[in-house]
Amino acid sequence: MNPARVGILCLVLILAMCGVLRAQDEGPWWTWSTIDGDWGGYRNMLADRGLVFSGTTVIDLQGNVSGGEHRAFACADASLLAVDADLKTIAGLTGTLFHAEFVSNVGQNLSTKSLGNVLQVATAFAQPGYYLGQIYAQQKAFNDVFILQAGRMTTANNFGSLPVFSNYMAFTDNPIPISLTNNTIYFTSLSAVEWALVGTVAPTESVALAVGVYNTNLPSGLPFALQHGLDFSFNGSGGPMEAGQFTYNLNRGRDDTGLPGTYYVGWFYSGADYQVLSGEGYRKGDYGVYFEAQQMIYRYGGAGSDIGLTPWIALNYNPQQSINQLPLLVMAGAVYHGLIRGRADDNAALGFYYGKLSPATASSSVEKVLELAYTWWGMTWLSITPDFQYVFNPGGSGSNRNAAVIGAQFQVLF
Repeated sequence: MNPARVGILCLVLILAMCGVLRAQDEGPWWTWSTIDGDWGGYRNMLADRGLVFSGTTVIDLQGNVSGGEHRAFACADASLLAVDADLKTIAGLTGTLFHAEFVSNVGQNLSTKSLGNVLQVATAFAQPGYYLGQIYAQQKAFNDVFILQAGRMTTANNFGSLPVFSNYMAFTDNPIPISLTNNTIYFTSLSAVEWALVGTVAPTESVALAVGVYNTNLPSGLPFALQHGLDFSFNGSGGPMEAGQFTYNLNRGRDDTGLPGTYYVGWFYSGADYQVLSGEGYRKGDYGVYFEAQQMIYRYGGAGSDIGLTPWIALNYNPQQSINQLPLLVMAGAVYHGLIRGRADDNAALGFYYGKLSPATASSSVEKVLELAYTWWGMTWLSITPDFQYVFNPGGSGSNRNAAVIGAQFQVLF
């Protein structure tokens, strides 16, 4: 077995045993909020003193049962450990928080191994290795109307990540639309981070405006396992990347009784140098816009209930086709929370993804994916998501047959 996977499993087992040995006062283990429990009271004690620990392990098991380049099976695992230090409690600094993460990735990418497609099918796959993830300080001011974050961050921490995306197993839309990071690698999700400064103004519960400036250091945008995310240099591949997002939250206030919705309008400009897809030279600068929205249209149980149907849509456009592999990505779907009676925490999700490939690629065609998933929360700390994805025209070349991918995702909270 891969040494990294052995280490992760040992860590989970150690934490679980700590919970078994010290958390008898928490009740049966299957009722705990995390797999490792409250550490015999020490976890809550540390939280009361300003230190909050959290973590998750996501495992994707998938197989290509027909089509693509050939049949194959792949497993990917992404694990995260995080600590938040409330400096008001620790040092009397009101509104100040320090956040740090450690990331471990192992496994294979089924899209690369078997499908040859662009709209990747596995959320849990990332560049294998151990990494220092996000590490930043956060300051709130003016009754939390203004939030400033500074440090090493993913762009997905503040931009482009619609809440409903977490119900899907495909990397195409989880955690952010794949075209954003595919076209501009400095629009990052873990394990990639960049030095950044992000300010968010939220004058009401309904509206918010976030603006961020990110470094464009290539080793951070494409993290190398041998560096473990420790390249702290400010070297850039050209100018910085700026991103902005306007958020409108409909009926999400404490006293609102209408059907809730979330709407994003975002944009970015990167001054970095990008290789032309034809391989002939470089071009300076890239930019794009996106629109994302989710809106509940049916609710069961009256005001305050979260059981119901929420359709969603996302559009991402990067007009410079000479450097952007996916200049257009259109996605739509729907999630029904609590579809099965007695399963109020489960989610049934349907999604359809349409990716237009650049004419500058070997195949100027389109790739489409249909995804169906159901997330079953067996315990508060464990979810299992059976998943089916059907990939139309993998890679857009027409040389690969349509592919059917079945799999399951396991998520453990600790």
